[in-house]
Amino acid sequence: MKIEIGESLLLSWLRHIKECQLVQTNWKASPKWELKHREALERLMQDSSFVFKSKYGYDLYGGNSGIDQLLTQAEVDVIGISFAGSEMHIYAIDVAFHESGLNYGTKDETVIRVAKKCIRTAMCIYGYFDIDMGTIIFTSPKINPAVINDINACLDDIKSVLNKLNSNYEIRVVLYM
Repeated sequence: MKIEIGESLLLSWLRHIKECQLVQTNWKASPKWELKHREALERLMQDSSFVFKSKYGYDLYGGNSGIDQLLTQAEVDVIGISFAGSEMHIYAIDVAFHESGLNYGTKDETVIRVAKKCIRTAMCIYGYFDIDMGTIIFTSPKINPAVINDINACLDDIKSVLNKLNSNYEIRVVLYM
């Protein structure tokens, strides 16, 4: 079994700092689970595709044929839920560690991948947990400043398309040079 240091660190952070009673690494939806809010998620997929294509020229979903294929491919590196009385908070974190720095190909491909991960994670939380609020984090310990600038430029657009769900997701991108 391969141990991912970033995932292990964030699991401990969720458990001990954020006091999540439930924490799991490498979370994937079961194909047996019902997808809730299908129409809203399909609209979100279309809206986000349009925004990123028209504003940046990004093909956000590439060859994905629809919401089912997109969510089947989803994996959240670390997910945690904290309960305090009647309050509940969900955290979903994707961590990427590449020895030479975050790199999914070109700068644009890297930015697209980060945006897609954040939006798809929100879709999973809303579609499988039926929760419309929480914290979604993408983090990487080593990244080129030019990529950081482009990712940061997309954050408002990510939040904007997610707000169309009438959701309250906090999107955080934690990146280091």
